[in-house]
Amino acid sequence: MRLTRARGALGVVATMLLARGAAADPLPTSAEHVVSGGRSIVTDDTTEATVLNPANLAWLPAPEMRFDWVGCSSDLAKVGCGESLAVGTPLFFGLSTALRFDIVAPPSGNYGSVGAGFPYAGYDYAWLSWGLAARLGEGASFGLMLDHSYSNNAYLDSLNGFTAALDYRPNTHFAFSAIARDFNRPSQQPIPQQGGAPVLDASYAFGGVLRPTGRRVFELGLEGQYWQGPDLWTERATVGFDVPGFGRAFGAVEMAHLGNDHQRGVVGTAGLELHFGGLSVGGGALFGNGLGSSSSVAEFGTVAISGATQPGIPMPAHAVWMRIESTPSARGHVALLRRLWRLADDRSVDAVTLVLRAEPADSFAHAEELADALRVLRAHHKKVLCSFEDAGSRSLYVCANADRIVVTPAGGVHYAGLRAQYIYLKGLLDKIGVKAEFVRVGPHKTAPEQFTNEHAGPVAAQDHEDLLRQQEAVFNRNLSLYRHMSEERIREETAHGPFVAEEAKAAGFVDGMAFDDELDRVTKELVGRDVSYVKYEDETRAPDTFGTRGKIGLLYMEGDIVDGRSQHIPLVDMRLMGSYSMQDTIKRLREDPSIKAVVMRIESPGGSSLASDVMWRELVLLGKQKPLIVSMGTVAASGGYYIASASRNIYALPLTVTGSIGVFYGKADVSGLLQKIGVTVDTYKTAPRADAESFFRGFTPDEQKELEHKVDQFYQTFLDRVATGRGMTKEQVDAVGRGRVWTGQQAIERHLVDHLGGLREALAAARDAAGLPADAPIVEQPPEAEGLIETLLKLAGGSDAQDRAIEAAIERLPPAIKALAHSLAPMMIYRPDEPLARLEWVDTPDR
Repeated sequence: MRLTRARGALGVVATMLLARGAAADPLPTSAEHVVSGGRSIVTDDTTEATVLNPANLAWLPAPEMRFDWVGCSSDLAKVGCGESLAVGTPLFFGLSTALRFDIVAPPSGNYGSVGAGFPYAGYDYAWLSWGLAARLGEGASFGLMLDHSYSNNAYLDSLNGFTAALDYRPNTHFAFSAIARDFNRPSQQPIPQQGGAPVLDASYAFGGVLRPTGRRVFELGLEGQYWQGPDLWTERATVGFDVPGFGRAFGAVEMAHLGNDHQRGVVGTAGLELHFGGLSVGGGALFGNGLGSSSSVAEFGTVAISGATQPGIPMPAHAVWMRIESTPSARGHVALLRRLWRLADDRSVDAVTLVLRAEPADSFAHAEELADALRVLRAHHKKVLCSFEDAGSRSLYVCANADRIVVTPAGGVHYAGLRAQYIYLKGLLDKIGVKAEFVRVGPHKTAPEQFTNEHAGPVAAQDHEDLLRQQEAVFNRNLSLYRHMSEERIREETAHGPFVAEEAKAAGFVDGMAFDDELDRVTKELVGRDVSYVKYEDETRAPDTFGTRGKIGLLYMEGDIVDGRSQHIPLVDMRLMGSYSMQDTIKRLREDPSIKAVVMRIESPGGSSLASDVMWRELVLLGKQKPLIVSMGTVAASGGYYIASASRNIYALPLTVTGSIGVFYGKADVSGLLQKIGVTVDTYKTAPRADAESFFRGFTPDEQKELEHKVDQFYQTFLDRVATGRGMTKEQVDAVGRGRVWTGQQAIERHLVDHLGGLREALAAARDAAGLPADAPIVEQPPEAEGLIETLLKLAGGSDAQDRAIEAAIERLPPAIKALAHSLAPMMIYRPDEPLARLEWVDTPDR
């Protein structure tokens, strides 16, 4: 008896002591795959997992193609030698799959070859293997592998093997695997036995891995495997560690008959793999008496191309360019920020060029966050270039923080000061016979005036002017600091806008002119040396950790607050944040043990007072269990501030619009319209106020007085929520409430927010509060709401292309039509009996 079979994990050949049959036996003891050089059954997440441990395919980070080769000298048994080619990819819903083809060399000695006619000359048999795996949550997976053999040897042809495997990765330090290989033990009839084993014998493997630091930088593993035919156990120890600036080294030792000095078999493996981006090249050696003789050596090599990069040889220094052709949405804005933050941390990036062909932000608050991202890039020693074609004020605000700004020669800067436009609908409503009736708290709660006035009232006009002056002051200060101009000069030059390219340069708003094809040269001049200039592409990186990690939940509170379920109305580009949907989402975050802290990103002008209170309650419960940090975006006012008050740690940007603590209530009386078109309505009721909220008549004086009382009750509840969250008295809150709108920098002086800062600072605070590392995963919730048009198209069998075509058509509507639709939308989405905590709608044109 001697150790005759070679099969591996982490490049080590698994061994098995079997009795050899007579010389006339026409087949090897067990028909194996090509050994997997340098792989662990527990932690290998490449396409090698197809035959090694199919459950690991669930963790495949990106599509991959891999070629392996194992060469054996003439004195080896050669089982497991040959070549293999595998391709695999993640799919959807946590599924991944791979397909592998093995060509296996025949054994040496008495078995001989299978004779002529085998399609791969000199090889005994081949395997086609298909693996499929599914994630069972975040820390577990299950996988299946199906094998089919091909050979001219009748006993090796058309074998079908079945393998099942299970992974469990409870945390970042430990991982475990269990595998049942070829448990159906296929053989052709009549079954020729070799020491009692069928052609493809069953084996059962178990393994565990320890990563002391919780990272892939170093790991130790122990494995055991039971071979059913000979009733034999083999033991194995593995080690793997990253080699900085190169790739990964690995080694292992496997033994059979550990306690028997006469029968003991030992196989060792040593290997090294070089990584460069998504390319991996490596190899090593197998050695020991378990390979067929006392001093045998086998070699293995591997080459892989993957969509995921691994730590290894650093990428050469280069510059990247990023083109923006449409203004990002609220979530698109966050995605852009995260891309810029990643570029700041990338040591191989020397420069970033932003090719702006649309406004990069839809508000000055978002523009400030992008400006901060550019400052972070520069703090990490990256050069930043901005290219304009026809820029507006927000482009100018962002790019003032760049090292250099260029504009196309025929382009310009459409900036001549800031403006805000408020649409008033009373004249239109009078013409059609509709009367808007509202009750409000405080003179600053001016949202109803858009329906009851032809122009802003004195208080509203003063508030609007004050808000615009705040924006201008911050805008001018930003340009002064980073364009190195005095604020007085900025005001003087602004009066001469807008500017063509030469005028913009003379005014100091840009530094030069360049066409798109010249940006490569301009970027290299900025860097000061020749560097490659490439388009930015999102990069998938091989995970540095496994198992369940502590995460940050990024909770988007976006759109008008309504009762019920969230929706998207693309016709007016309006997002409705439904209390039922958000209640479910907040509860999921609260009950998810892997979410250690939550950053609530608010982009909301408010809406339903009841819906705001429902969400406020869920947020208070969330805050009692884990840190809850608020990041205010463009607007977090009225109902948007209501939900923010659930947190005691609020970040706002200097130009965030917030506050507006107040409530109003009202309806549209359409009786005049009905009279004009000859429609009459008969109403029967059992009590005087049964139809008080009807659209078909106005409020009576008695009803008006009662509504004032009820609105004040809603307002008192609002004050109570804010006072509790902010640690203030109701009187203190009322003093800065009554509908008054504040910028972020005004709100911090009035204790309505705690810090000036954007999403970057809020995420850092969440990590600190939860004790999480800088690379803690971020989970964005909830999924984006599906729009009415998208839903109808899907029901009708429509395509994504149709969705995009409709959205593009809506985007091309005249700005005046879209602005009017925006103004009318609040009247259409809220019930007449609904108390509202909502900001008025304002149009801030890009130019």
